[in-house]
Amino acid sequence: MTNSYETMFILHPEQDQEQAQEFLDSLQSLIEKFEGKIIEVKDWGTRRLAYEINKLKEGHYFLITFKSGARIVPELEHFFRVSDKVMRYLVIREKG
Repeated sequence: MTNSYETMFILHPEQDQEQAQEFLDSLQSLIEKFEGKIIEVKDWGTRRLAYEINKLKEGHYFLITFKSGARIVPELEHFFRVSDKVMRYLVIREKG
């Protein structure tokens, strides 16, 4: 069964555009490995954080909408957790 998901994550602000694209490519490969399909990628750019994270006041925000089976969620969370580029992340399943 295929579900619709959204994931929002914040990359470390010192990542340049090339490093951010490499991270997005790795993320896309992971989603495709689990027979998922990316619907939309929104690059919200660098924004001020609501609160400091590791003494940083800004982060690079991304929002990705995709479809995949439920098995991908723990894999995505592990992928985000082990990356030193990711400051925060959230994966949610959309209703419907």
